[in-house]
Amino acid sequence: MHPHYLVPLFSTHWFLGAILSFILFSALIYLGRYALTKGFELKFRLFLAGIFLIREVYLFAYIAQKGMFTLQDSLPLHLCGISYMFMIVFLIKPNHFLFEFLLLLSLGGALQSIITPELTHGYSNYFIIDYYFSHAGIIFVPMYGLFVLKLRPRKSAWWKVWLLAHVILISVYLINLCLESNYIYLMEAPLVSNPLILHPYPMHLLGFEIFGTLHILLLFWISRKLLPKPHFTAT
Repeated sequence: MHPHYLVPLFSTHWFLGAILSFILFSALIYLGRYALTKGFELKFRLFLAGIFLIREVYLFAYIAQKGMFTLQDSLPLHLCGISYMFMIVFLIKPNHFLFEFLLLLSLGGALQSIITPELTHGYSNYFIIDYYFSHAGIIFVPMYGLFVLKLRPRKSAWWKVWLLAHVILISVYLINLCLESNYIYLMEAPLVSNPLILHPYPMHLLGFEIFGTLHILLLFWISRKLLPKPHFTAT
């Protein structure tokens, strides 16, 4: 497996990545609301799906061209990689369950990844830019669902998302056993210094369970109780 690169906390790259990520998804939400009022929201959303898809294809081409592609590192089997695929599908054809998964689980994971970044293919300027762009996208898309499409999670959303998360974890764990990989960091803890990651192994898996469940419940409560109910619900 490739040596990982940790973006130093409060470094120039860290500040630029976090700030520009916030500016990016805030601007796209504003543009989405504008597109909705002007009647071209669908075209805008499909355009974004195309941009995100091109980014994913280019990443694989770049890794392959550099001779860095490996089954142990390069498959989109980390939680953020899986979420990225889901968000493209959601932008093409929004549906409630994908929205709920992205909001309740993916958003929290992407936010933690931006706070404590760990690049799985090592250091390069391209990898840093790509990392922040893709993770900002994972945060942006459920926000788009909330504030542009006016979606809200349904009453049963939290436990359905929790259940799917565990199906994914078990499936990826079995893949890890076959490939001798560490997708979703199920075999070894991430290297980043994050207070939500418990040590030593396998205590971090307990942390994933506890804090992942709390993320789901907190985001469910915020989106159901604190945000105003929309006048309509997108389908």
